[in-house]
Amino acid sequence: MYILGISGGFRIGNMDAAACLIRDNCIIAAAEEERFIRVKHAPGVIPLNAIRYCLSKAGISIRDVDCLAFAGSTYPGIKERLKRYFIFKLGYCPNIFLVEHHIAHASSAFFVSGFDNACILSMDLSGDGISTLMAYGQGSKIIKLREFKRPNSLGAYYNIITQYLGFNRNNDEYKVMGLSSYGKPTIDLSWLIKKTPIGYAFNREAMVKLPAHQPFPSFQEPLYSKKFINRFRYPRLPGSDITKYHMDFAASAQKQLEDVICHLAKLLYQMTECRNICIAGGVGLNCVANAKLRSLPFVDNIFVQPASSDAGLAMGAALKIAVNNGFKFSRLEHVYYGPGYSNREIERILKMTKCSYKFCDDISSFVAKKLSQGYIIGWFQDRMEYGPRALGARSILADPRLKNMKEKINSLIKFRESFRPFAPSVLAEHAKDYFVDCINSPFMTLNFSCTKEECHKIPAVVHVDGTSRIQTVTRDANPKYYDLIKEFYNITSIPVILNTSFNVWDEPIVCTPYKAISVFYATGLDFLAIGDFILQKGRRN
Repeated sequence: MYILGISGGFRIGNMDAAACLIRDNCIIAAAEEERFIRVKHAPGVIPLNAIRYCLSKAGISIRDVDCLAFAGSTYPGIKERLKRYFIFKLGYCPNIFLVEHHIAHASSAFFVSGFDNACILSMDLSGDGISTLMAYGQGSKIIKLREFKRPNSLGAYYNIITQYLGFNRNNDEYKVMGLSSYGKPTIDLSWLIKKTPIGYAFNREAMVKLPAHQPFPSFQEPLYSKKFINRFRYPRLPGSDITKYHMDFAASAQKQLEDVICHLAKLLYQMTECRNICIAGGVGLNCVANAKLRSLPFVDNIFVQPASSDAGLAMGAALKIAVNNGFKFSRLEHVYYGPGYSNREIERILKMTKCSYKFCDDISSFVAKKLSQGYIIGWFQDRMEYGPRALGARSILADPRLKNMKEKINSLIKFRESFRPFAPSVLAEHAKDYFVDCINSPFMTLNFSCTKEECHKIPAVVHVDGTSRIQTVTRDANPKYYDLIKEFYNITSIPVILNTSFNVWDEPIVCTPYKAISVFYATGLDFLAIGDFILQKGRRN
């Protein structure tokens, strides 16, 4: 049975369009539309390119798909619009099944968590009129326990903070999370959001007033109201200096969010007595808050969906329909479900673009050696990651031992703010030597404190607060990437490398060899390892 799940939509507010194809109990392919059309978050589109990729990967046509699952059940006439679209673009439309937005989020986490039962928190701006779902998963069922309707929204709360600090909402929330580590939580934000006996309450007076038919303003306009501004200092203008006040405001906002989320988790535990928890929804990408959840005394195990944004709805909707049809899924061990390219395809493109390149017998060993010599390398291998984190398929890699490496990559390659941190990829068997109370964390969804003994050895991947958003790497999940880190360890005695996404500021992660080559030549990268080929600037072979 083939099930195609999609996210996105026809409205500009429908973000993170994606497609996921499942056959019976196996995930065949999953990809985000932004990687194909090169528009970040792919707002207001049906993921046509991602759909075509998924079908191509499976070697089937749209007529072979048994079910089309769409995450969104309250859009007027959505079934008919989807049917018209699919017939218009693909010539056929499978049977359509609508899945509630937050049930799709919850399904995307619970059904691939490996847990028999779990508390579930799905938190974002809004979907189908709901902003937060508290639920309990058991076997093939997800039971709703409590819902919070928009605009009572944790996503709206963090949107306002993001805009107030001079960044773009629905895009730059991770900048606020990173900035928060530089400040102290000295500002009282309980007026804006607070815990309540049943969950939380977001102060609607903080939001600009809108007509009933318009739930949120456009991304060009402020979400916050005059009452919000009057309570605090004037908002930071984009591109202006970041002061200590801004750092403290970010720290205060982050702590307030953590307190509320931990409170929701406690309420879930009191209702279910379950010590497993699953996290999904855009707020679930806050790895600092996730780490706080994991440290709670009533949480034994946590699973965070690696594509927690609305891109994950595509997988969640497909999983929900598959489970309804009796299929079961094991724990998600990797997210390498996107497009990949063979050496033959890559070399054809290299010749077409007249690049100077050479074949490499052992690409992992070559790159490890160059990393140990201080070079910065673009790494384009095998199938692309699903979700926002580069996990060793479309990555920029560097030596974590060099103190100036963070500033160098931010300024010469990523072209982004200097305070932005970088993450480490670490051999799974050595993770506990470098990170306190470390568990398997293959998706960069959790923060861990670096040990005092090893922290000074990898300064480029340790944030100002002494933590790192780590990726544990096993050979089973990614043999080529594992071998690279292992060889770097053999050379340097350090089982860690710096890993950041293969893109520049405000662009999606590279998807194709063409885009990888473009970014390589447009930035300060020293080498590009693409398939089994090496490109180096300034040399002809």
